[in-house]
Amino acid sequence: MNIKHIMKSLIITVITITVSLCLFGLNKNPAISKEEIIKKSLQAMFGNLKNEELKSIYVEGFFHGSEIPNRMTVMRPHKFRNDVRGGILVFDGEKAAWVKRNPDENGNPRPPELIESEYWRHFEVDIALIFPAFFDYDSEYRGIKKIDGHPYYEIYVKLPMGSYLSYFIDPKDFLVKRRLVSWDGKPDDDLWENIIDKYLDYEGIKFPDGYSFKGREGMEKGIYKNLKINLNPDKKLFLIPKDLK
Repeated sequence: MNIKHIMKSLIITVITITVSLCLFGLNKNPAISKEEIIKKSLQAMFGNLKNEELKSIYVEGFFHGSEIPNRMTVMRPHKFRNDVRGGILVFDGEKAAWVKRNPDENGNPRPPELIESEYWRHFEVDIALIFPAFFDYDSEYRGIKKIDGHPYYEIYVKLPMGSYLSYFIDPKDFLVKRRLVSWDGKPDDDLWENIIDKYLDYEGIKFPDGYSFKGREGMEKGIYKNLKINLNPDKKLFLIPKDLK
């Protein structure tokens, strides 16, 4: 064996050992706490803003090929408004309703309507997809998980109404790259996975350009545009009429 082959073999061996030790250390003895992961994730997304300084988020979502956006507003920690083609949906932190409904296909008016209670928890998930729930609720650090050969920090959150999510945070940049969701919080439910491929920069704030998920006809992607932070929305925007039962 000539000197070139010997050197090549040595280099490959050193690289292999180094990568193996790094992965072993990351998985077996992570030198980072849950609190530090969450702190670094906040900095990665929102720069110098402190957690308590983030009051509200507005973003427009384009899903299932629609060219008309869902105009979504979150007021932390648990209020949500979604202006959609069919009207306006509101979650006030306790219950959800159509507070405004467009006429049906025959032009007949449709009054406001309270949504069935078993679906109220889904609005908490909607909020948690826009703004990571580990910034607002107790969470559990479940260690390092490898997905498609890449390691992630897994942070698990059970939401107040019972749904739960696992967030998978990239150790390289501390941005959430994957999520697993149980919409109804049932242990035997199939978890819904969505993948964040890219983050956009909004004057120093990084926010997903959308996320990919498995739809009825294969993988599809929902798109986010026009992010705005701390618009100070009127609290009346999140009110549900008292006469709705």
